Amino acid sequence: MMSQADRWRAIAAALANKGFTELQGASPEFRGSINVHGRAVDIELVVPDSKFVELPIVRLVDRKQLPTGAFGHISRDDIEGSVVCFAPATGLPLDFHDPGGSVLRVLRQTELSLEKSFAGQGGAEVAAEYQEYWITKEPHFRVLVSRDGTAERQAGLQYAIFKPATGSPFFAIADTISLHDHEATRLSGAVVFHFDAELGPTAVRVVPNSFLSLEQWFRGQTAVVADRWSECERALLSGKFVCLAANNCTLGVTVELPANIAVAVRAKKLRSSKLQPLLAKQKTKLDIKRSGGYWTGLAEIAQRNLHGIKTLDGKAIALVGCGTLGSHLAKFLIQSGAGASAPLTLIDGQVLSAGNIGRHYLGHSRIGETKASALAEELKSFHPQCDIRATVGDALAQKRVLADANLLVDATGDWNTQYALNELFYEEGISADAILHCWISGNGAAVQAFLNVRGDECCFRCLRPSMNAGPRFPALKPGVEANMAPATCGDGNYIPYSVAAPATAAGLACDMAIGWANDKPGARLRTIVLDHERGIERKPTSPSAHKMCPSCLARDGL
Repeated sequence: MMSQADRWRAIAAALANKGFTELQGASPEFRGSINVHGRAVDIELVVPDSKFVELPIVRLVDRKQLPTGAFGHISRDDIEGSVVCFAPATGLPLDFHDPGGSVLRVLRQTELSLEKSFAGQGGAEVAAEYQEYWITKEPHFRVLVSRDGTAERQAGLQYAIFKPATGSPFFAIADTISLHDHEATRLSGAVVFHFDAELGPTAVRVVPNSFLSLEQWFRGQTAVVADRWSECERALLSGKFVCLAANNCTLGVTVELPANIAVAVRAKKLRSSKLQPLLAKQKTKLDIKRSGGYWTGLAEIAQRNLHGIKTLDGKAIALVGCGTLGSHLAKFLIQSGAGASAPLTLIDGQVLSAGNIGRHYLGHSRIGETKASALAEELKSFHPQCDIRATVGDALAQKRVLADANLLVDATGDWNTQYALNELFYEEGISADAILHCWISGNGAAVQAFLNVRGDECCFRCLRPSMNAGPRFPALKPGVEANMAPATCGDGNYIPYSVAAPATAAGLACDMAIGWANDKPGARLRTIVLDHERGIERKPTSPSAHKMCPSCLARDGL
């Protein structure tokens, strides 16, 4: 294997052969030229790591060697920026066993990146990464409102700095400054302009630096954008934080108030109604602040993960059982959109014990608390917009709580409770469209989930119509049983299995819930085997009703 010294010698030799000279610096640094469409462009190449875990850095020596106009893959402003982003979005694998060849590959990739702009693709390249050009030293902001841009979503938007109980403060646009477990300081009103278009450089400007250049840049965009300049101007001159939400980027801009006006605003001696006409008279002197934003609303987080398909947003879900499986499943459901605009209700009557925490989502600090309430609080800390509710008690006595759910989820893993919930699903007053059961078999050898959509012939009891016989679709091989750990003083018997089993079961159930939400429920019974010596491989299937199912017979009045 090559030593580090050998790798550095190979790098230096390969670059020297290309006419590069080595410079003095903390990291090996080289200067030379690359060829971009027949034009020599001087660069400096910094190689901080001979194994290329940290990629080399390519800097332009003189930006003026490139033509004027928009050039992609050059950081920041087209005049100020000099670092070339040469690695494609999928990454650039470099082989440290061939360090000389790898640095030459970096040079060639840099040439290819810049040649795209020479080929007339500069504007498109910049637009694809436009947010990076727009961002200055201003802090990033988060957007906690919906992307849909409807009028009712725009009313009363606030720009504020939020300080969570734990973690770092952050700037955000929200429709309220009352977020769970957050202190907030309002900075200004806010408005989000949604564009079904891309924002990018214009023929004369990559990014604006003043109010007048902002107008020039704005009017140079597509017609669908430019037509809204008057709205944007009014918002900015009234002191609001403006977010420009386009298909390719999320940009923030505010007017930098002159010192005397800023003092009057902070002292509340200048009414907002007076601010706009006052600033309008000084437009030629106004500077702006630019910042980049990220959509971090609960609904948007889920939509990013499930791009192109529906999330669980808008589905009222009641999860029965907040034990090991249910605790992980609750987190997965929240991350898939549950609780965004319809409640996720957690139902469990048990208390978290010391013996639970080895595989439960909740940890040591929650021992002694009721599982449903503690889990709800924990998930609210995951995202302040979660509409998550806790009901402590027997689920079978919570018909009022269950009545309006769109989806009932049974994560109890207890046969008797599962059968009772199966019956409850058919009771008058329960309007759920479906009930989803999930469970773990044989010390985590396999996990299964069964979805019963309203109108299906097969119910959960059809899977095991007789208690004197085994299940129709067992997940365990014949003779394999679940082993109990013996009771100890202060702790009861329990079935040992690794945390992988409940996490896998939760993932399976969450995936089936998403399929249901997209009207593509697929196979109703699914099995995942973790221990292939004890578990049975089963293809997903939709079981038929069993003619001797006592639940079905009772409903049919037979």
